[in-house]
Amino acid sequence: MKTTYSYDFQYLPKGRERPIDDGDIVGCKSDDNPLMMLPNVGDFVHISNNGTRSQFSGVVKTRLFNYIRLSNDEVHCAVNIVVEESDVNWGALIKE
Repeated sequence: MKTTYSYDFQYLPKGRERPIDDGDIVGCKSDDNPLMMLPNVGDFVHISNNGTRSQFSGVVKTRLFNYIRLSNDEVHCAVNIVVEESDVNWGALIKE
């Protein structure tokens, strides 16, 4: 069976129940298994898009795996990662 993957991020500001859908933020697709590179719940994420797309920082709140059967021998897995706004001191996470 062939499985393809895609994943993207959505931002959840404080006080909101649902994340903002700004379209493709990172928009990664792969025929290989990219899941080992995905941030896990509780991980810190910073996305910088140089002004071309939305950018944000926060903590991963949820990861949704949506499996869609395309045929008898092909499945697509779309992963949505919600990053929640956080008051974390980003300068304390890394020394650059």
